[in-house]
Amino acid sequence: MEFILNSIRRIDNDQVKEHAFGTEESLEEKLAICFINPKDFEKLNLVSSLHLKISNKEKHVIVKVEKDDNIPEGMVLMPVSIWSNRLSVVQNNDLLYKNIIVNMEATREPIMKFKEIIQELLVNK
Repeated sequence: MEFILNSIRRIDNDQVKEHAFGTEESLEEKLAICFINPKDFEKLNLVSSLHLKISNKEKHVIVKVEKDDNIPEGMVLMPVSIWSNRLSVVQNNDLLYKNIIVNMEATREPIMKFKEIIQELLVNK
């Protein structure tokens, strides 16, 4: 299903705080996550044991998903992080973090690990 992705800053999902005071596990717990409307959760046939694969034309991420009544239908929010940054796009020489068209699907695949993303960045530089 097609959705609009926006990255956000939330007190409970702060990348700087997790890098400074957290662990690799807390990074993944707090930042490898997205928030969607409960109606979209149902449309995607999600259950608590499934994760969400979010993709655009170039990349994908696999993250945990939480329902949030405050999110409009058709939108997905992710904390600003290495996970959401993978889905940023360049358009007209601008780097976009907002209003990115993505596809989403339920998956049993594990969330993408922090070290896995860093390793991919190092290999592709």
